[in-house]
Amino acid sequence: MNDVGMVMPVYNQDPHYLILALNSVLQQTYKKFHLVIVIDGANEETRNIIYSYQNDPRITIIEKPVNEGISKALNTGFDYLFTIDEVQYLTWGSSDNILYPDFIKKLRKKLINAPSNVGLDYSCFDHIDEHGNCKYSKSEQDGFREWQRNCKKEDMLDAGFIGTSFMYKKIYAQQTGGYYLEPVEDYEYWLRLSEICDIEFVAEDLMGYRFHSPLSLSRQIHTDDIKHRWWRDQFNSARDKARKRRGIPYETTILFPVFTLDDKTFEDIENLLEQYYSHYLLIILDCTHQVRNKLVNMGITDVRIRVIETSEAELNLSHHMNTTSTAITLLYSKGYNLKDSLCLTKLINMLNISNSLGYRKA
Repeated sequence: MNDVGMVMPVYNQDPHYLILALNSVLQQTYKKFHLVIVIDGANEETRNIIYSYQNDPRITIIEKPVNEGISKALNTGFDYLFTIDEVQYLTWGSSDNILYPDFIKKLRKKLINAPSNVGLDYSCFDHIDEHGNCKYSKSEQDGFREWQRNCKKEDMLDAGFIGTSFMYKKIYAQQTGGYYLEPVEDYEYWLRLSEICDIEFVAEDLMGYRFHSPLSLSRQIHTDDIKHRWWRDQFNSARDKARKRRGIPYETTILFPVFTLDDKTFEDIENLLEQYYSHYLLIILDCTHQVRNKLVNMGITDVRIRVIETSEAELNLSHHMNTTSTAITLLYSKGYNLKDSLCLTKLINMLNISNSLGYRKA
């Protein structure tokens, strides 16, 4: 019984990477799986490589003539797998990653042996470069694995620790709904899935994640400011939706007065949005009446931002400090070292000791 189903969405891909990825699936030690390859408007070279595998009885190829993005490609593949009764366990992977031989076997075994309320398991994975070499030393990889091991599903609002090596039960997937909210479709899905089931960790490296491969969206997100801001806004939108579903109010309000449109102001806004601590609303008190348009022009649409247009004569910080709805209120200062991504974490911790930077409601 082929009880594992895997989807591989494919747009245009480096031929070498695609062949390695496909072979790594077909060479799994656990052989009883269905692989659905969804061609998402790919070029002829990519299509030809995929169709050269069509005689393997475990492979189903679904071709979409027009590229519509990874979410629709994933949903197309999983909708097909949902119709196969024998498929009970699901996973998916990118067309440039490499599965290690026991990927399916060990993730499947973990789910089979776990309590029935466990619907998702995940493992550690290597970050590999364009040549397949691991980017991190053994000690760095050990630290990464230990960090993943110590994360609980409640921590997912702070960090996307599931990563790229995972498997989940079809019975829970059918209750969760499909993928959307690119380019954080996987993270957003884990937030919803983990609300109806528990998760467990497999403390082994079961795959190689091709870190910033030339044709990958992840590379664009790290090299293109507009793409990065889009990713960051979507990431925080996924968190915001999860907080609303779970009835979790924001913990902190940051009041950010703007008197001039200087580079430092927008550099600090960007650095605020990059902070590891994300549990805040950012209220920009705009005395220039130009911040809103500037943010739009920069491609910043973070759901946590509120812009209140005012004037220096009307600005009353004490009033705003006293009328926020969150437990903590923090007043922005140009003295903060916001280039340090842990700056807000440290400031919130300091508020537990002193109220000199803001205040915590009783």
